[in-house]
Amino acid sequence: MDDAWLAELYERYGFLVHRRCMQLVRRPEDAEDALQETFLRVKRYGPPKDGGATLAWLYTVAAHCCFDLMEKRGREPVAEESQLAALEEHGGGSTEDADRRALLGAALRTLDGKTRTIGVLHYLDGYTQDEVAAQTGFSRKTVGKKLKTFEDRIRQLFAGRSNEARR
Repeated sequence: MDDAWLAELYERYGFLVHRRCMQLVRRPEDAEDALQETFLRVKRYGPPKDGGATLAWLYTVAAHCCFDLMEKRGREPVAEESQLAALEEHGGGSTEDADRRALLGAALRTLDGKTRTIGVLHYLDGYTQDEVAAQTGFSRKTVGKKLKTFEDRIRQLFAGRSNEARR
């Protein structure tokens, strides 16, 4: 791995990758850790073998780093006090949104890495199933099956929450 290439990659995409990490882990110090781990993995494993879109590839590596960090820390991603105050000031979000995010976080932690990555790329990043397959290297059929697993897990959690609310 050429250090000049890595430095250029960081200079060009570091900000975008950091922003993506912030979206996933919600804490600046965790986003910094995930950003560093992303570029360490890039240095360790080298460029994508298929020569695909660099930013999409970096987002995938960053998502893996964020998920690994959340799993390792074993906690729900939480916002800092200043972030909560800013959301409150702008009226962003409701208690139902917070509950949905908590359930989504719980679901993500119970899924295997492959399913988690595919679900995030499709449902959060907005990639089509074909694009997810191209980005991850999995077959279109595998992507479809993993999305079904992802959807089923989310439905189970929301159904469980609905049943608890009725009691």
